[in-house]
Parts: sequence; structure tokens; C-alpha cells
Amino acid sequence: MTKLRALFVALDQRQPILARLGWVMLIIVALCLMAAMIDGRRINGVSVWVKPAKFAASFVAWFWTMAWAWGVLTPAARNGWVARIILWGAVLAAIFEQAWILLRAGLGQPSHFATDRLGEIAYSLMGLGAMTLVFLAFLLGVLVLLRGDQQQALNWRLAVGLGLVISGILGGITGSAISSMATPYVGGTMTDAANFAPFFWSRDGGDLRAAHFLAIHAMQAIPAFVLLVRSVTPAGVGLAACAWIALTAGAYAAAFAGISLSP
Repeated sequence: MTKLRALFVALDQRQPILARLGWVMLIIVALCLMAAMIDGRRINGVSVWVKPAKFAASFVAWFWTMAWAWGVLTPAARNGWVARIILWGAVLAAIFEQAWILLRAGLGQPSHFATDRLGEIAYSLMGLGAMTLVFLAFLLGVLVLLRGDQQQALNWRLAVGLGLVISGILGGITGSAISSMATPYVGGTMTDAANFAPFFWSRDGGDLRAAHFLAIHAMQAIPAFVLLVRSVTPAGVGLAACAWIALTAGAYAAAFAGISLSP
């Protein structure tokens, strides 16, 4: 428990705004789960509160990872104008996205692929917000690679930087595919009702959400590999990054082939 507390203290010291926004998102997850237990309304076969809970949970991981990455930068880079753009751009985009998803859930209306005029406009803005978020993750990764603290191990700087860069690029590609198709489903039953929580990926057809999940979580997976395999070389980090790209590409291809990745 003491180590966990120390971890969160360190997170707050690295980037307090992102660290605390992660806590806010965690509270939203808890509130959405409680709301789902007493509110029987459904969208696409699942509780109206599933989507805001999933997005908030994703933002918890997103912001705490970015906050940790801040500590990999040099002190000058942490306080530079590029870092400020990344920080406030990510904060504003995330707050808009999460607030709109929560509002629509409260109204019992879909936030994604909405058919009403206001919903269509907001969904377009959400798409812009999502692309902003993945671009800023990419930009933070580049900043870590170029202006990482030289006192920290090279393999660690590479893992953090490459993880963010890959999340930014692949997250943008997979997210754009879902948006352009106006659905994550490729064949199968276009409902989440019979699918397994918490992801609700299709069980009888392709689902681009699986590839998108892998894409955006490269920023955690690649640094986690370095933490688990402490003796890994920089070349090993590069191989791990390539393996994660291949895994994401395989899930992407499987989705378009109509192959389910759910049990």
C-alpha cells in the first residue's frame, strides 16, 4: 500500500494537472457504474452508462500515462511551450469529449453515430477532439524521444517515447476507420447486447474496437515490457514496438475480414 501511495505521489509531482484529471475520470467511472445499476435505459443493447464509463476508464489510463511521461522529459522541456500545448490541448479535448458523452447518456441518446442534427454536429466535433488527443500523444512521444532526460536509461526513454508515438499514429488510423464507416462492426450482429463486458466487442463478426484498443494502449504496453524485462536493450525495445504494431495490424485485418476476437 505504501508503494502504491508513493507511486501516486510521484505521478502528481510529475504532472499534477494530468494526474488529478485522471482521478476525476476514475470518479466518473464509479458514478457511471452506480448509475447503470439503477437506470434500466439501454442503447445498442447495453446500459446508457457503459460508454461514458468506458471512455472515462480509458482517460484514466491515458492521463496517468501522459503524466508519468512528463517525468521522462528534461526540466526545460516539461515547462516549454510545446509541453504547454500538449497539456492544455489534451485537457480541453478530453473534457469536451467526456462531458458530451455523459450528457447524451443522461438524455438516453447516443453520443456516437447520432442521427439528430445536434448529435451529428457534436459527433463531428468529437472526431476533431479525438484526432487532437492522438496527435498530442504522438507529439509528446516525439518530445520524449528528442528531449528526454539523459540521466534516465535509454531503453526507458525509447519505450515511453515509442509507446506514445505508436498510440498516436495507430490510434488515429483505427479511430478514423471506425468514424468513416460510421460503425465499428464488420458483419455479424450490430448490437452489444450479447457481447462480453467490459469491452462488448462483437462475438460473431469483425469489430474495429479491438484494434483501436490495442492501438491506444501501446503507450502502456511498451513501457510495461521494459519494466518486466529489465535487461532489455534498446534494440529489444524496438522489437517490442514492432511486435505491438504487428499485433494491432493483425487485429485490424481480422476486423475487416469479419473475424471476431471475442470468445
